[in-house]
Formats: sequence, C-alpha cells, structure tokens
Amino acid sequence: MDIANRDFIQLVKRTREKFGVSIDGAHDMIFADEEMRRLVAWRINHDPECKKQALRDIKQKGTASRFVKSDDKIRFRH
Repeated sequence: MDIANRDFIQLVKRTREKFGVSIDGAHDMIFADEEMRRLVAWRINHDPECKKQALRDIKQKGTASRFVKSDDKIRFRH
C-alpha cells in the first residue's frame, strides 16, 4: 500500500469532518494505526515535501511534536 500526499490530505479532511476533530486530532486518530505510521514514516524520509512538513512540525512544536530528528532520519516520537 502506498499513499500519495493528496490522498493523505483527503484522509485528514474526511477524518475531521466525520469525527468533528481538529487537524491535530485527525492526525492522532490516523497515526494510531501502525500501518499508517509506517507509511507516513517512510514518506517523511523519502518525499521532500513530507520531510519539509515534518521538520516544520518539529520546529514549531519542539518536544510536543510527533516527530524527532535522529541523525539524518525523522522518526515518530515514542
């Protein structure tokens, strides 16, 4: 299974609409699924736009970010 940037954006939009949650709430729900976390983690480290967004999240949220930069990789924070 692969997920394109536009597919992920649509998934977030649909999740927000269906459950009445914020963007962060939608991300929490989506990332609760291990398969989605695996796909997103791969894309963050292989797609420049995804990497850019993850780095922005780290910069804006600091230790509250879902992500952490370790060496040259970006990983989900445990």
